[in-house]
Amino acid sequence: MASAHRARSGSPPPGPARVPAAHRAPARSAARGPRHRTLPALLRLAAAWPLLLSLHAAAAEDAASAGSASAPAVDLDFYSKLVTVPSNLYGEVKKAGPMPAERYDDALFNHTNFRDWLLRKAVLREEVAEPAPMSYKCGVFVNHHYKLIFIRNRKAASTTVLDVFKVACKSQSKLLCLRPFGAQEMAAAGLRHDDMWNSYYVVSSTRNPWARAASGYDYTQDRWPTKTGVCANIPFRQFCADPYMMGKMANLFRCGTQSSFRGDDAWAYDFYHIEPAHHCMTDASGQGLSVDYLIRYEHLNEDFAALLEILNKRREKKLPEIRAGRMRWMKQGVHVQAARVNATADGSGGTLWHEDAAALVSADRHAVRYRDCGMGCVRDVAAFFAKDIELMGMQMPPDPPTV
Repeated sequence: MASAHRARSGSPPPGPARVPAAHRAPARSAARGPRHRTLPALLRLAAAWPLLLSLHAAAAEDAASAGSASAPAVDLDFYSKLVTVPSNLYGEVKKAGPMPAERYDDALFNHTNFRDWLLRKAVLREEVAEPAPMSYKCGVFVNHHYKLIFIRNRKAASTTVLDVFKVACKSQSKLLCLRPFGAQEMAAAGLRHDDMWNSYYVVSSTRNPWARAASGYDYTQDRWPTKTGVCANIPFRQFCADPYMMGKMANLFRCGTQSSFRGDDAWAYDFYHIEPAHHCMTDASGQGLSVDYLIRYEHLNEDFAALLEILNKRREKKLPEIRAGRMRWMKQGVHVQAARVNATADGSGGTLWHEDAAALVSADRHAVRYRDCGMGCVRDVAAFFAKDIELMGMQMPPDPPTV
């Protein structure tokens, strides 16, 4: 990507920052039939036994690995670097075209594609060659005054970004509000889907895929109200081999999906908090970006400050300037909250808590998971997020050095 920035020095040598090879938008059937809003009971019955067997196998493998004295020692710093390397594609980028409306307009999104794919793969045990379709629509938020679109990529600080605009909307001006996409509001502005997308400034966020995977694992499992029996501890090794494991377990064994997210699409909650993000950042061909600006989770404050400068220059002069407020990391988790308290209590005056310390503290927890699991987990996650990794101009790291 010609206009993409490069990552900071000290990161592993980046690969070319190019958009992935063709990834076609899922075709819509001419006769889709009624939406299916619940996961069929058949899935719960037929897929439960194979899942339980795989969980027991993963637990046994973890136990065997823990008791093995023959495994070579690995440079511990390798895994810390693994989960903190940011995307090589960030800042202002070249928008090639609009995101297809079928990916974000609820009236057009096909809610059955993922369910049918999952049924074939998990229940019928078919050899399914095609990649998983989207389990849920892209979260698109719009401000028609500032001609701004924000795409919510989950587990990539999107809640934090939305909170900044929420605070600005309350404290500065109602004109600064970002609202979920609505076809009626778009029509009232005299626009159609592609016209809006091409003329508005489109922003999204990225996150290191290994950290994002581990964060999704923690987030979904931490929210489960049921933490006994098979819901007590899903081995991270098994999750890496099949990141959709969290959604399967939540639905099959009622670990917490219905309680985690109340709504007609509650069954999909633990799937779409894990799935790859490239669907929500590319055009219909999958070969071009559908965004103008990308924020890195690892450098959230820096990239967001640069974004505000761009938005203020683009705004109509009659609109109020967007003032930079204090950014509050949302959904920090207990580990980040504890680190914040310690940073103040140790007499340092909170000096630890500069810029994006929350991202680094959170990543340290993720590094431990991969350190315990090994390169097998690293490779499995890389395979699952292959399109995201290519889109962000990143590479699968070589095996770590032994010590």
